[in-house]
Amino acid sequence: MNAKLTEYLDRVDDLPAIPAITASVQRIVDNPSATVDDMREVIEQDAAIAARLLRVANSSLYSFTREIETLSHAITMLGFRTVRNVVLAATLKQTFKRFGLAEKLLWEHSTVAAAVAMRLADHPAVGVDREEAFIVGLLHDIGKCALNNATPEEYSDVTARVYNEGIRFVDAEREAFGFDHAEMGASVAAKWKLSPGLEEVIRYHHNIEALPQLDESIARMTALASVATACCTRMGVGRREPIVDLDLNGMLSWQFLGLSAMDVAPILEIAAEQRKEALALLG
Repeated sequence: MNAKLTEYLDRVDDLPAIPAITASVQRIVDNPSATVDDMREVIEQDAAIAARLLRVANSSLYSFTREIETLSHAITMLGFRTVRNVVLAATLKQTFKRFGLAEKLLWEHSTVAAAVAMRLADHPAVGVDREEAFIVGLLHDIGKCALNNATPEEYSDVTARVYNEGIRFVDAEREAFGFDHAEMGASVAAKWKLSPGLEEVIRYHHNIEALPQLDESIARMTALASVATACCTRMGVGRREPIVDLDLNGMLSWQFLGLSAMDVAPILEIAAEQRKEALALLG
């Protein structure tokens, strides 16, 4: 591991573990004998998360034919993995020590990228698991959160350069630290004992040239993370202003997924819809 990366990773020793309710939910997801009642008993311990879960179940993200009124019904209709994703999104803010403008922008980007990735997973050309796509969108930039916690003043300078000079985060980070948030994020994923596949997606989501070297399923999820991020950048999510001249069709990740120029307008329309939905439900 990069020596400087190790140095900064040591500074995030107090980065919170995955919150207790999320860990409990994950244990239920991993237990093939777990029941809806097991999940309900965990969720109902947190009224805010319970309310959010009901809002998600009744949102256009899922479009169920009738109103979902109880936790048990919501859990049954959504499924355990979706419940896990909603809980993780609701509790991830706890990883921030403070919540100023920089944290707000990071959080906005992650939540919108999660919703966009989940919707794009349904595209015939993309064809990846939509619940895993949500997690990838939500956590792909966890390295930014870690760096922001470890060294807020230095990372504030990085953020200022990105917004004022229009350069990429990874370039500003490498100049400032000698590594980027993708490398840091993969290390945090390992620390949190997340899946090796997710760790790889986080590591490579800005290194699209490496896609042919990756397992096919991981490569497609990595490309999806790149596309979801690009859609957010194009719309200005988590940035000072939209980057309207970003050429989605010219991206290697776009082409890797089999998307074409004909897909640009409809995908941006989906992204805009999901931006509103995500900020209302998860923000």
